[in-house]
Amino acid sequence: MATIKDVAKHANVSIATVSRIINNRGPISTKTRQKVYASMKSLNYQPNEMARALQKQKSNMIGLIVPSIVYAFFSRLIEAVEETCHNNGYKLMLCRSGENEDREIEMVSMLEGNKVDGIILCSRLGDASIYAGKTMPIVSIDRDIEGFSTVTSDNYYGGTLAAKELYKAGSRRPVLFGNEMPEYMTMNYRNVGFLEECKKLGVNPQYIWTSDALPNDDSLIQSFLKGMDQYQDADGLFIISDAMAAEIVCNQEVRNKGIIDRMPIISYDGLEISKLLNITTVAQPIYEMGVCATEQLIKRIEGKAMHMRSILPVQLIERDSTRKYKKC
Repeated sequence: MATIKDVAKHANVSIATVSRIINNRGPISTKTRQKVYASMKSLNYQPNEMARALQKQKSNMIGLIVPSIVYAFFSRLIEAVEETCHNNGYKLMLCRSGENEDREIEMVSMLEGNKVDGIILCSRLGDASIYAGKTMPIVSIDRDIEGFSTVTSDNYYGGTLAAKELYKAGSRRPVLFGNEMPEYMTMNYRNVGFLEECKKLGVNPQYIWTSDALPNDDSLIQSFLKGMDQYQDADGLFIISDAMAAEIVCNQEVRNKGIIDRMPIISYDGLEISKLLNITTVAQPIYEMGVCATEQLIKRIEGKAMHMRSILPVQLIERDSTRKYKKC
């Protein structure tokens, strides 16, 4: 089995130079790095990560817990976190909770057991008290957890943008369709911003809540249809996420009822699917949220930052689902 000494000899550099490259420390020229990497590959040299971690009391690993890896929001977030980890010399350990509280608790324990240096959470725990007293650096995305940094987008302002856009498109009896979020989820401000702005505009909003946190179930469609049967005079629709909007807009039963074709629609997130379906959306900076969360965590790991709450800006992207209803 090749050793670090063998790599140094093969690359014609010092053992210290190989060590600095492996540990991503100190200024090393690109040419020297490439030469050492080529020698490591040629000799099939594998650094002993666990031994290095024990020696440094630092694993250079970050844990990320998300509820799903299927939906585009989380895929984009994962991409940002992984890229930022890589750029800063960290490796990523990815965990999927599947919206299951027991599984999330198990994964936190597993990450601690694997000696990760910190954790980025997209937590769905009803009771976040398990995180109380944790000394490990933790950054939370889209949820406020006392004692930890939080990264989110400006959900309240995004909700007001949605209300104003529907109003400009002629809606006076708008309906909000989404999840009734608990207060600790910052996404709740999206609902609050929309409903409060509607009242400021002098319109009477209605709302339909679904119990599905992720749009993966026929019950979401049934909740929507049942709710719209109650509000047959509705003339505008704000769907709380692009993924939910795609499920609704593409559903044949919904289309057969003509709901989609008779009123302006706006959704939220700014995912590619909203562009493909030509749906107006409030876009949040998902990639930037992932970068911000990771950079904050790394600063916490390295003792360079205190707890903070970062709120990133959102923007309205107008498309035909509202534009065609506006009077010139």
